[in-house]
Amino acid sequence: MKAIKELINQPFNRSFSVSEYQQPYFDSPWHFHTEYELTYIHKGHGTRFVGSSAELFQEGDLVLIGSSVPHYWRCDDVFYHQNSSKVHSVVIQFKPELFFKNPLPEMSQIHLLLKKSASGITFINSETYKKYFFDLLQVEGMEQLLLFYQLLDKLSREVQQKTLSITHDSQLYQSKDSKIFQEVINYIFSNFKQEISLSDLSEKVHMSTAAFCRYFKKRTKKTFTEYVNHLRISQASKLLIETDMSVSQICFECGYNSLSYFNRQFKKIKSIGPKEYRKLHLKE
Repeated sequence: MKAIKELINQPFNRSFSVSEYQQPYFDSPWHFHTEYELTYIHKGHGTRFVGSSAELFQEGDLVLIGSSVPHYWRCDDVFYHQNSSKVHSVVIQFKPELFFKNPLPEMSQIHLLLKKSASGITFINSETYKKYFFDLLQVEGMEQLLLFYQLLDKLSREVQQKTLSITHDSQLYQSKDSKIFQEVINYIFSNFKQEISLSDLSEKVHMSTAAFCRYFKKRTKKTFTEYVNHLRISQASKLLIETDMSVSQICFECGYNSLSYFNRQFKKIKSIGPKEYRKLHLKE
């Protein structure tokens, strides 16, 4: 699957676009574009990649992605195999010139937010903003523009937000790099539940193992093993909360063949053990 810089055609009579998507699964590959993007996930779950970040997403996920920051939403396998399941999102895209060509002092907070989005931003209290996205789909003209400004202004003052990636790494990724990283991610997810061969993956992207390790560490700020462990533990966390599978079952389901190693990695990443994690979240 080849990923290139995406060219977005903005409506000629609008300053920004608002689009609603309902489909079996998210099908956009690892890509980037010059437009800022604000994405609200109404239905769907999986893994969200923004710059060097990789995190689980679920219903209510709300993320602001800066100009030229690469990103990719990958659904859980259920969306690829069950025709009855559909993902549902609302996406707002707008060019940097809308706010920075003739910057207005009244929008100084929004300017700060947009600059910060070079690292990608997720908003924890997303339920507060859900109505804005669906209202924007129902209105046009000046009413739509003012509602959009109001949404961004409120987001710029939201205290429950966190950055996702590393700013200097989120600037332009060439399409060659996008294609390589897409292959890497596809390989990881295709082999998620078994031992992943670093040498096989290096060969797949036409690199020596040493060159691939350098590329991957520069690209994600983690070693390959650290990155895979983070993805596996994220998946394990989800299973601990959403299923009644035993810890040992989850351990093997997420690609570990040693329960003691799984427990160590889980505690290293989450600061508590899997049993304690399950108890803590089931009380919420």
